[in-house]
Amino acid sequence: MPGFKTEVIMASILAVITATLLGVTTYMLSPHIEISPVLMAKVDAYTEKGGYGPSILSTYYLYNENVSIFANVTDATNRPLADIPVKFEINGPPNSDILLLEHAVTNEAGIAVANVTAPYQRWQPATVLGIWTAVATTNITGTQIVDSLVFEVKAPPSARDPRFIDVYTDRGGNGPNTSSQSYARNETVNLYARVSDGTNPIVGSSVVVAAYWPDNKLILLTTRESNASGISTASFRIPPVKESIGEWRVIVTVRINDQVFLDALNFECRP
Repeated sequence: MPGFKTEVIMASILAVITATLLGVTTYMLSPHIEISPVLMAKVDAYTEKGGYGPSILSTYYLYNENVSIFANVTDATNRPLADIPVKFEINGPPNSDILLLEHAVTNEAGIAVANVTAPYQRWQPATVLGIWTAVATTNITGTQIVDSLVFEVKAPPSARDPRFIDVYTDRGGNGPNTSSQSYARNETVNLYARVSDGTNPIVGSSVVVAAYWPDNKLILLTTRESNASGISTASFRIPPVKESIGEWRVIVTVRINDQVFLDALNFECRP
């Protein structure tokens, strides 16, 4: 039955394509044909201070610190892939024009490295303080593979002036680096950042808000302007998963007269 044979062959080809799209490591079309683990390669971007895993936050950096960004390229069985070109795209904080591009090749351990200095313009703190993002991209047999991470460049102690920025929630946290009361999973956290000169509210200031899971993964990154009362608002809902339980962290930054000021708060997510 020629028609039946043709249908069987087409069904087999379709099954191979479907298995590849679904991420199946090996699909046997015949005893001699299988999908190579290299086709299922992956990349993990991190720094010398952390950030292991997909889109994970690394620890903070200060002025003039060197940031080493690593990209670990492996196949589906976690074996390192050597001599693989990797492009690093490093973006400065929101509202900045910083974009750094670096290229490297993986070594025998499957690791490529890019080195940058944070900040690279020390005399312009407003352009470098806040949340940075780094994206590592490689191409394996025609397939683009990407991972990203975020890290923070912190202000010097003189920029931690509570007169200029204070973040709190609808359950407290007023004051510099003050904790809020706890929340439960699936509850909404309402954030408020008050911007002032110590006496009067400052209107129209761009406030960058970043919120992190207990494992330091970024869940919220947004920029909001302060209103007529000098307050900017943001909110997010805590996911109803067990990974939400623990200590959450919120960081806000604001630029005032070419200086960047920040405040932070923590709160617990209870079961």
